[in-house]
Amino acid sequence: MSELVFENFSFRKEPLKDDLLRITYAKRYYFVLSFNELFNIDKDFSFESKKLIFPNTSLESARRKFDLLLDNGLKNLRHSLNNKKVFFIDEFSEVPLIGSNEFGIVDRNTNIIELKPLTGCNFNCIYCSVDEGKNSKIADVLIEPYYLADEAAKLASIKKHPVEFNIGPHGEPLLYPFMVELVSELRKIPNCEVISVNTNGSLLSKKLIDDLKAAGLSRINLSLNSLDKPTLDKLSDIDYPLDHILSMIDYANSVGLPVLIAPLIIPTLNDDPIKDIEPLVKLAKTIKSPFPTIGFQKFLSYKNGRNPVKEVSFDDFFNLLIPFEKKYDIVLTPRKNYNPFNIFEDTRLAKPFKKGDIVKARIVSVGRVKSEKLVVAGDRIITVRGLFKETGHVSIKIVRDKHNIFLAVPV
Repeated sequence: MSELVFENFSFRKEPLKDDLLRITYAKRYYFVLSFNELFNIDKDFSFESKKLIFPNTSLESARRKFDLLLDNGLKNLRHSLNNKKVFFIDEFSEVPLIGSNEFGIVDRNTNIIELKPLTGCNFNCIYCSVDEGKNSKIADVLIEPYYLADEAAKLASIKKHPVEFNIGPHGEPLLYPFMVELVSELRKIPNCEVISVNTNGSLLSKKLIDDLKAAGLSRINLSLNSLDKPTLDKLSDIDYPLDHILSMIDYANSVGLPVLIAPLIIPTLNDDPIKDIEPLVKLAKTIKSPFPTIGFQKFLSYKNGRNPVKEVSFDDFFNLLIPFEKKYDIVLTPRKNYNPFNIFEDTRLAKPFKKGDIVKARIVSVGRVKSEKLVVAGDRIITVRGLFKETGHVSIKIVRDKHNIFLAVPV
């Protein structure tokens, strides 16, 4: 008798479909296999929640045959949060992690390296600059943590300054089922100085905070935009868990994991100095940290984002904050030679393509929106708009190359 036992996979019958086995990966993703495929491996096949049983098949044969089904299943992964197709990327997929602004690794020519291990969000913020949460996007992305960390280490090795890895995906990073593993692997990188994560905080728990701190997380960047619950409910388009998030700030503070409150000020929605801004400043003053504990952000309009209001000028934005700087002895606006996060211009990653280049590329996945495809050329992933071909190779023209983020159109 052969038994295959799994840590990150679980098994159950697909509801209302007795001929299908639902295989859940990392708690939040799934695919299905027909029982006939499994009976082809062993006619007496059975399963338990974390185990597959092949009574008449050798362990080597069962593992080899099931691995083929598993590889194909991961190519048909879906997100249990929204049932969207998921493009799963690991070291065996031959898909580079540099080239997209939506997932993977982004280098903006500083010593901060942005890591985006997944897409998708459990909030539906009315101001979201990347239109996550409920949307019309047709696919999500999930990257295997060890592959992401290995590729991040390669980029970090060219930097002259100590590196900060900022985990700030298009969506909520704590939906990522391998966050602790990712942080632990990043901490092993020789010139890693800081690891930060941008989160809405709703999925924090005491155990997760303990685990992240033990793994080497340096700071939680918390997108808390007010302390007024009706305002938060409106901005996030959910029943905002304010009490829970405040308790998580307290707990992180008690165990020594720094928190940076990062409010986004949206004109007319949460820019009241007394109701919105001052309470956040007061809260930030209670947090113990070697970093600043609050950093207000200005709302910016984005072409593909949700823009409920118009932008205001930077002068108007800073004028909201200046009165509280002296009152609370805190820095809230830019200062000359003030660089508390030690952000420096650093080695530029060479670009293999430039705007206007015609490139031959291989289609690897649908894009996140209709008529988009993701293609690979050399060691870059490229988003191609207006491409309806599903597979094979295609000639494309690069129309954007800034920061090694490539956008193209078919030619």
